[in-house]
Amino acid sequence: MSQESKLKVQIEHRGIRHTIEGEPEKVLRAINQYISEIYPAYDIVSRLIYSPDYLTLLDEVSSFINLTKDGQPILLRSDLPTDQAVAAILLAIQAAFKLGRRAGDDAQVAEIAKATGKAQKTVQNTLTEMSRAGIVERIGKGSYRLTTAGLREVQETLKTLREAGEGGSEGERGERV
Repeated sequence: MSQESKLKVQIEHRGIRHTIEGEPEKVLRAINQYISEIYPAYDIVSRLIYSPDYLTLLDEVSSFINLTKDGQPILLRSDLPTDQAVAAILLAIQAAFKLGRRAGDDAQVAEIAKATGKAQKTVQNTLTEMSRAGIVERIGKGSYRLTTAGLREVQETLKTLREAGEGGSEGERGERV
């Protein structure tokens, strides 16, 4: 493990000092476990509150979207319907923001259209419908972001699509022995 990928966190609570060191993801999990042991109610509340792990989320949807180092979304599947493509792009943008790779968690219609390869008018109409459904919210003139409910819905939709894709298409299934 390189020195760059290590994280060290020290927690002091009621005279007890606890140090956790290692890979960032493992350290964060260990912190959650430690806090759950100190405050059992934390574990219950954390199950009720939707708080996505963006690194895990991006890993789950990596067959649909990727991020450049500067936080630009890349759609890997051109066969997605417009609403799913738009949602995937907004998911990637939100994740990039949460991971510190973008200045904001929103995107302009033109940026979304370019990333999806769809016509700007089609994207605008789709965003209007998604806004009515509560999946996205308009935060400025021509600027949209995923809502928390939208994020959860997109995550589930892409997970379902990924799992369906792992089984292969119907034509492929028919040819298997």
